[in-house]
Amino acid sequence: MASVVRRKNRRGEITSFQVRWRDGGSATGDWQTERFDDEDSAGVFKKAVDEAGQNWPPGWVKGKGFIDEASADELRYRFDRFARESIENRTASKRYKQQRIRALEMYVFPTFGLCDVRSAEHFSKATIGTWVNKMIQTKVKRGSKIKDMSPETLRGLHGVLSSVLKEAMIAEPPLRDRNPCDLTRLPSADDWGIEDDESSDDMEFMTPGEVAGLVDCFPRASDRMLVRTAYGTGMRWGEISALAARHARNPRPGDYEVRVTRAWKRVPREPWFLGPPKTRAGRRTIEITAGLWQELLDYGLAALGKDELLFHDGNGGRLPYSTFYDRWMAAVKEAKKRVVLPDWKFPTFHDVRHSHVAALLSDGHSLTYVQRRLGHESIKTTSDRYGHLLETAHKAALETLDRVMGFTPPAGAAPAEHDRGRDGKRAVYVAHLGSQRIPFWELDHAEGTAERWVRDHSGPVQVEAMTSDGWVGAVGGEADADSALRAVRAQMPRRAWVWEVGPAVYAADGTEIVTDPSAAQLRGRWVWDFEDVYTAEPGRQAAQWRPGPAAETEVRAWGQDRAAVEAAYATARAEALRICVLHPSRACADQV
Repeated sequence: MASVVRRKNRRGEITSFQVRWRDGGSATGDWQTERFDDEDSAGVFKKAVDEAGQNWPPGWVKGKGFIDEASADELRYRFDRFARESIENRTASKRYKQQRIRALEMYVFPTFGLCDVRSAEHFSKATIGTWVNKMIQTKVKRGSKIKDMSPETLRGLHGVLSSVLKEAMIAEPPLRDRNPCDLTRLPSADDWGIEDDESSDDMEFMTPGEVAGLVDCFPRASDRMLVRTAYGTGMRWGEISALAARHARNPRPGDYEVRVTRAWKRVPREPWFLGPPKTRAGRRTIEITAGLWQELLDYGLAALGKDELLFHDGNGGRLPYSTFYDRWMAAVKEAKKRVVLPDWKFPTFHDVRHSHVAALLSDGHSLTYVQRRLGHESIKTTSDRYGHLLETAHKAALETLDRVMGFTPPAGAAPAEHDRGRDGKRAVYVAHLGSQRIPFWELDHAEGTAERWVRDHSGPVQVEAMTSDGWVGAVGGEADADSALRAVRAQMPRRAWVWEVGPAVYAADGTEIVTDPSAAQLRGRWVWDFEDVYTAEPGRQAAQWRPGPAAETEVRAWGQDRAAVEAAYATARAEALRICVLHPSRACADQV
């Protein structure tokens, strides 16, 4: 039931009456409110809400009241109607329109549906910010779990809302002067932190050895061939599951290719069908290696009818991703059990595509070449997603794929040598990560650390090979030979999600000095065990004097548990107020 709440000022005087109810009458429904200047009007509106089943009364516009249904000129500016018309008039697929309208109905209309799209009061920086904060706290179903809405989902919803308000700006005549969504600061992907059983990255890159180990964990030969083909081509699920025998070709001696001309598509509540790829550039020819071609022949390619699917449900029909997903997750679990895939990696099938890109870019092939293989419409898409992998590049494309997929190299080719330097000394691989130099005995460990570091921090990285003697000489003056070699790592560094807050700075008289307001906000990031702030503890704190005549005291806290860090920060601030008056510089000044 709706209720009427009397709103009072600080003097206790009633200033307005607010009708409050939960959307749809559900115990978990969003709170809805409307304000009135007198109690009688509030009572009439409350009754209308009750009669509408705890929903906004038909024809009511928030902040304005009832609008005659006959007044179409006014109703067309109500946000829910304007937004629906905006989406329906777009030159896009039916599926696109259904998805956007569904998202608006679920997450945007409950807040803005009855607002006037023209109103600077209804749509302002403040109201959009309030809605964003509300979405941050919204629970959504992700897989089989109920979790906080992800930053990616929030950015998508914000983008749809922004696009509708932008259309109001460019309408003829214009309905708005500006788009308040342009003023909104959305949270980054790292603001949420992660659960223990999920990845922190949008892309999970796997090394060639990890892909090979994962493939071996599939009991079905068809699944092993599917993943191998995906790794050798970089194709999307909808594309590779739509491949027929006629799409794999040997047009000339020594040349092998796969034609991508279609993909599985679906409009909600309608059957799956074969349609064009995701973009115009998605219609492409992908060169494959002789080794992968031979694997396809061994798999039975030549025996298939030209229109038969290479990968199907066992009866020649479409292989549903949901069916394959269960087998994929079982293989990932088995790969971790066999220790061929690290516990901290949570790859999806789409990450095989990302790993295909990593194999090419890490050996120096251009973004343009990768763009064409992937079927990206714009090279900006390729660069934005994979540009950070270009730092360690050198060799030619199909030879790369032969090597990383484990095919026998051409006769006379010299095998790669990773375990010894030129003078026969054991090799050390040094990952240059910003100002850090981290040595490893294994190349995979150095490259894996560099790869993940650049995703956490961006900026250039480099892996340098040298002999053990070279490493000792490189750190000469910093440590003796024994300690230098003890510093060489035999495994990947540990990595933890660490929450930080501070520093807060206090003057000698206890006054807080605010130089950076964001310093008081809790923030999280990935930290490696060779960084100063790394810790395995729930919460740590520090309250210490800063050197210098200013006699300042600094406070900060960090750790792996968010609540523990907040508590540690409060304790440290109390300690800082106790010791700031004892700062040695202040004592010296008093003596003078």
